[in-house]
Amino acid sequence: MKPGNSEIKKVFDSVANQYDSITSSYAIRRRVEFFVSRSEGKCLDVGAGTGAISKVLLEKGHKVIATDISVNMVEEMKKKSIEAVVCDAEQLPFPDASFDTVVSSEMLYYLDNPDKFLKEARRVLKPGGTLLLSSANKRVAWFYDWLRAVLRPFGIGGTYFDDPVHMFFSEKELHKIVENAGFRNIKTKKILVLPILFFDRANKILERTPLRHAGAFVLLSARR
Repeated sequence: MKPGNSEIKKVFDSVANQYDSITSSYAIRRRVEFFVSRSEGKCLDVGAGTGAISKVLLEKGHKVIATDISVNMVEEMKKKSIEAVVCDAEQLPFPDASFDTVVSSEMLYYLDNPDKFLKEARRVLKPGGTLLLSSANKRVAWFYDWLRAVLRPFGIGGTYFDDPVHMFFSEKELHKIVENAGFRNIKTKKILVLPILFFDRANKILERTPLRHAGAFVLLSARR
């Protein structure tokens, strides 16, 4: 059974001060590139973790507010001078139509009710505003779960965050849940066929071929 939101909060509280060192900097960089290239105006980064995306958006001149359910994650963001708020993604404490862009990376599948977050994201977006999401690709996530299981007994875990969630979205499922929430102009793409920095150039070629379906992440953009 998938852990509930309160259990997820405890997990992220426990790893906040080491999170930046136990996640793949290459995978984060590629997702950040996607989000930054499509973000407009005032941005809300939901489930922002330690603020990797928010930090770059700020550097690019955006007004940014970040949220996370984990108090300790929010404290880590504040150390980076990011305006951050503790809240549940399913109950965003912001007025209607107050953001131009809502960003959420690797967060949707942690939620008790992902559709509630998407309805909240639509509510706080201005008309015509942009929703940007990323999710582990269900189609290939089983392989990474297996790989983690193989590496774990050897104490190898420096390139991933080993959390208790193993239920992800396929490209079609992600598209459908966003469409059901009332968004339009939905576009998806897959990245990181070979999720290692050494293969960056090869990845950008493979992502334009049918092999993109083996990409580790699904990225989505949509309009309110």
